[in-house]
Amino acid sequence: MPSPVLLPPHAVALRRAAVLSVVVAVASLLATTAVWFAVARESPREVAETRGPAHVEVLRAWDRRRARAWAEGDHAVLRRLYVAGSATGRKDVRMLRRYRDRGLRVEGLQTQLVSVDVVEQKDDRLVLDVVDRVAAAFVVGDGVRRALPEDRPTRRRVEVVRRAGEWLVAEVVDAPSGS
Repeated sequence: MPSPVLLPPHAVALRRAAVLSVVVAVASLLATTAVWFAVARESPREVAETRGPAHVEVLRAWDRRRARAWAEGDHAVLRRLYVAGSATGRKDVRMLRRYRDRGLRVEGLQTQLVSVDVVEQKDDRLVLDVVDRVAAAFVVGDGVRRALPEDRPTRRRVEVVRRAGEWLVAEVVDAPSGS
């Protein structure tokens, strides 16, 4: 039987350091993977969105309803998100019809609210100074799926009114940059 090979002390220490390094690397990889899977199982809304003040939640809910109307290409539903006679509503419906007439829809429309300040607040009316931008959206049609270009934050004055328990947009106007 061959005699065991004795390594010099520095070689033993080097081997232990190498083994320890591999163990630490594998443990780090496993921990990172476990965290990644735990976060990936949460919905994007749970991760990215927390509840805000009531006026912010009014806008978020309205934006979600608008996004659904655009994804479905439903101009009648979109029109009902605005008060009758709203110039902003007419413009939005015209734009949706132009997309739909070309066989296109806009899916995944997400509006990022950068800031929302209350200018006027009553039980059935809000006037808000809003800075927002389209954070994500895809134009989808027959053989087409293309991301819309990134939008820059824009300041707007938004008037929202409550009718029959629903918040509807009356008008949206670009606000001067100094307001």
